[in-house]
Amino acid sequence: MKRRNRRIALDITGLAAGGDGVGRDETGRVTFVPRSVTGDRVLVQLDDERKQFARAHVVEVLEASPERVEASCEHFKTGACGGCQWQHVAAGAQRSAKEEIVDSGLRRAMEAGLVREALLEPCEPLGWRRRARLSYWARGPRVLGFFAPRSQKITDIAKCPQFAPGLQRGLELVRRHLLPGLVDRGEIELLLAEDGKVHVSVNGPAETRAVQELADEELIAGVIHGDTVLGAGHVELEFGTLASSNSFAQASRAGNVALCEQVSAALGDLQGKRVLELYAGSGNFTRLLDKARGVYAVEQSELPAGVEAAMSEQRIHWMQENVIDGCAMLAAESARFDVVLLDPPRTGAKEIMEAVIGFAPQTIVYVSCDVATLARDLETLRAGGYQAESAQPIDLMPQTSQVELVVRLTRQAQ
Repeated sequence: MKRRNRRIALDITGLAAGGDGVGRDETGRVTFVPRSVTGDRVLVQLDDERKQFARAHVVEVLEASPERVEASCEHFKTGACGGCQWQHVAAGAQRSAKEEIVDSGLRRAMEAGLVREALLEPCEPLGWRRRARLSYWARGPRVLGFFAPRSQKITDIAKCPQFAPGLQRGLELVRRHLLPGLVDRGEIELLLAEDGKVHVSVNGPAETRAVQELADEELIAGVIHGDTVLGAGHVELEFGTLASSNSFAQASRAGNVALCEQVSAALGDLQGKRVLELYAGSGNFTRLLDKARGVYAVEQSELPAGVEAAMSEQRIHWMQENVIDGCAMLAAESARFDVVLLDPPRTGAKEIMEAVIGFAPQTIVYVSCDVATLARDLETLRAGGYQAESAQPIDLMPQTSQVELVVRLTRQAQ
C-alpha cells in the first residue's frame, strides 16, 4: 500500500549502492533517503510506503553527521540535478561506503576465498569528467542539462564542477552556437580528446547553420549530426586509442589509466595464449591483448572509423555481433580459449555465463560496474568450477555511488 506525506525522524545508519542514505523506522522497515549521510538524524517526509521498504526525502537535518560537508554545486544543493549523489558526503565517508557496498555484495564470494583489495582512488574529487551526455528540450524555452533526480525534467546546466576544464569550455561553445539552433528534443554528447579538443555528437534535430557554427570553432575536433560528420569522425584518447563522442569511453582519463593497469595485471602473461574478449566496446582493453597468440573480440556496436583497421594490424579478429550470437557462433565451432575478458553493461552477463564456462578458459577477468549483477554471475561461474581470487575496486566517479571492479577467476582442478 502506498501512502504519502507522513513525516518521521530517522537515524541514518549507512549508504546504499544507489547512493541513498538508509535508516529504519519504528517498525524496523528500511527507508531510503537521498542526500542524507551516515550519522545524520533527519526529519523526512515519506513519499512512498510499501511493506518491505519506504522512500522519503529530507525535510530538515535535525543533527548533522560529522561526515556531512558543504556541496560545491548549487544545482546539487537545490536538488535540481541528478548527476551526483554524494557531493554532501566527506571523501573518507565515500571511500568507506564504497568498500562496504563491495563487501556486502561480494560477501559469499569473499567467504569462498575471494580477496577484496583496498579501493583505488585515481581521480581528483572534482573536475575529472572528460565525457558527458546532456539532454535538451527546445519546445519553448530551450534547456540543455541533466535530469533532476528520479525525474524527466531537465535542469539547465551552464557549468558543472565535475567537468574537466576542456570539457567545460566545450559545453560553453555548445551553448553559444548550438543551443539556439536545437529543435524539439534530443541529446548532446561531448568527449574531451587527448589534445584538449572536444568531439560532439548531436542526437536529435538541429539547424544546419548552428551545427556548422559549432564545428567551425577551433576547440571543436568534429561534430556528428545524424549521417553528417563535420571535421573529425573520431579523436585520440590515452594510449593512442580512438573514440568518438557517440561511442563509449570511460568518464575519467586518470580513472581509465588505473583501470587498464588493473585489467592488465589481472590478465597476467598472455604470451602464447588464446583470448576471447566480450563486450569489447571501442577497443579500450583490446590493445592490452597484443601479446596473445590469438584474439577474438566481440562487440555489437559499430566501431569508430579507424579502430577496425588498427585492430587488423594487431591481428585481432573483430566480430561485430551481439555477445549471445557471437558466443553461439564460437561454441558451434567448438572454440576454446585460455583467457576470457568481459566488461558487460550494468545488467551483467547472465545470458552468456554458461557459454563462457563452455570455452574452458583457465583465467576469467570480469570487469563490472554493478556489484549486484557481478555477484550473481560469480555464483554461476563458481558452480561451473571457477574460483574468484581477487577483486580490485576502483573509484572512477567521485561524488557518486558508482564503483568499478576488476575480478580475476581461475579454473579449479577437477
